[in-house]
Amino acid sequence: MTDNPLVSIIVRTKDRPELLKRALQSIAAQTYGPIEVILVNDGGCDLRGEELKEILPDVLLNYIRLEKNTGRAHAGNVGIENAKGDYIGFLDDDDEFYREHVATLVSAMKRSDYKIAYTAVEFVERTFDSGALQFTDIKKGLFAKDLSYNDLLIANYIPLISLLFKSDVLKNLMFDETFDLYEDWDMLIRASEKNEFYFINKITAQYNQWSSSQIAFKSSPEIIRQATIKLYKKHRAKIPVEFIFDMREESARKDAAIAQKDEYIRKMEARNSELERALGEKDAYIRNLQSARGWRLLTKYYKIKNRLS
Repeated sequence: MTDNPLVSIIVRTKDRPELLKRALQSIAAQTYGPIEVILVNDGGCDLRGEELKEILPDVLLNYIRLEKNTGRAHAGNVGIENAKGDYIGFLDDDDEFYREHVATLVSAMKRSDYKIAYTAVEFVERTFDSGALQFTDIKKGLFAKDLSYNDLLIANYIPLISLLFKSDVLKNLMFDETFDLYEDWDMLIRASEKNEFYFINKITAQYNQWSSSQIAFKSSPEIIRQATIKLYKKHRAKIPVEFIFDMREESARKDAAIAQKDEYIRKMEARNSELERALGEKDAYIRNLQSARGWRLLTKYYKIKNRLS
């Protein structure tokens, strides 16, 4: 364990202490060590240091509380500047690592010359029932695709939590603090211009979609449109930026339509299965009824025959 390089995990958080605990617990459960957590509280509610240390008993903790909300990009840069590890990764406060996440990435990078690596990530829609105090997860898909610079220009399909960077590479990249949205996407585009990414096709983390909490889902369609066009303009895509956005939106609409169609087919198959079962029960009932009726008629026939005799 002591011969392993230190890995820094940057966790940005704001006003979500219960979700944060689950994220930190997933770091504490890692099979790899040593790990340090750079926890950047971006102007949110205060967090009890003693409780955080109880969650991370074997993990180094550097807790940084910013006095006011400065945005995800700045909070991320504060984390990068304070990271001491040879490798640096990220975990949002509402997502989770699986136990082998860090070990998988470090092992792959130590065996290769790559300075950036990433794994496959499950995409899960999660809801919380405050009455029953329980979470409900619905698996929606998988982020598992080799790096393509052109594809990355169109849409970000590599969640930040899936990545591990060599420290010097990330400290030279940093986040562009002019972005209030898509700061991670912008950084990945810049990173892919000069670096190859090592994709490990193994699921090691869970990306949770919280409809009421994630910034991307809080933003209006127009804000998302403007942020996307701003990113396209910065990276000078070779086709008109409005066309790229419209093409991306059309692709999203098609994906949604396909998902809706697949869901309808699944429901119809389930309904047909139920109908077949009901028909089978009806036929069995009729056979039983016919059998019972036939027995009664036969008994009546012999009674009549005996009387006639």
